[in-house]
Amino acid sequence: MKYEYDKGNLSINLDEELDMKTCKKLRTVIDGYIMRYQPQEFIVDLSQVKFMDSSGIGLLIGRYNLLKLLNSKMTIINPSNSIRRVLELSNIAKNIDMRSI
Repeated sequence: MKYEYDKGNLSINLDEELDMKTCKKLRTVIDGYIMRYQPQEFIVDLSQVKFMDSSGIGLLIGRYNLLKLLNSKMTIINPSNSIRRVLELSNIAKNIDMRSI
């Protein structure tokens, strides 16, 4: 995972599977960055994520809820077709902006 903070935007580039094992650790690390920077926009790049289960969905929804409390926006970028389909089926796309760039 790599992160960058610039002009109110916090970007996280996830580069591993989003499953029960990895999400537990990621949740703590990402929440630390969010609370430290309190970004205007939080951008999650999923271009390198090849697998995501319900733990990954929970990770994203949890960060969305935290950001909502901070009046911040969340954007998911570059999900693979299979990850995009999982996100669409879970209705995440109704609340979180999702796009490919």
